[in-house]
Amino acid sequence: MLMNHTNHTGLAVELTVAQRNVELAFEVSPGDVMALVGPNGSGKTTTLMALSGWLMPDVGTARLDGTVLFDCPNPAQRPKVWTPAVRRGIGYLSQDHHLFPHLSALDNIMYGMDRAGITGRKARKSKAEEWLERVGLSGYGKRKPHQLSGGQAQRVAIARVLASNPQLVLLDEPLAALDAHAAPAIRQLLADVLEGVTTVMVTHHQADIDALADDVYRITSQT
Repeated sequence: MLMNHTNHTGLAVELTVAQRNVELAFEVSPGDVMALVGPNGSGKTTTLMALSGWLMPDVGTARLDGTVLFDCPNPAQRPKVWTPAVRRGIGYLSQDHHLFPHLSALDNIMYGMDRAGITGRKARKSKAEEWLERVGLSGYGKRKPHQLSGGQAQRVAIARVLASNPQLVLLDEPLAALDAHAAPAIRQLLADVLEGVTTVMVTHHQADIDALADDVYRITSQT
């Protein structure tokens, strides 16, 4: 398992998912963006799922700022530590914005803030409005997702992820669904708002790596 990382800050992860033929280990320094790159099926999204708490590895350990997210020393036994997804302090952004269709942009951003310790509707609304302004959507708070363009919806999704002050952000091809006109502006927005936020990003695009990544971990196919 990961060596002496009791006092490690940032992210340290080592995991094996045998059924998906995934075995890897890497570290991310505090506030850095690590790009995970590799061929399709090499385990990039599997890694994000394990970190976010939606997939249990056969063997592995992950620590975030010294806190154990999971410790699975033996596939035949229950994990020694398994922190539930909702308690990990992780924000997840995929290529599909996954906004709640029945909620306004403002209410989408407010969703989940209570878990981050932002209590009371007035405080959550104020924080959400700040983030709408930060992502360039002041005045769009009452719009539902179907009233937004793809780029606007992804801006709201970015605001929702970061408004809850996550300790770690996971990006799974966040620009892949955007057209060539919208992608550069969202890429620049991510570069701005992720400053100082520990992040793991899955991407196939060199432009994303050049603009966002501090380091790159290349996964080679295990097949």
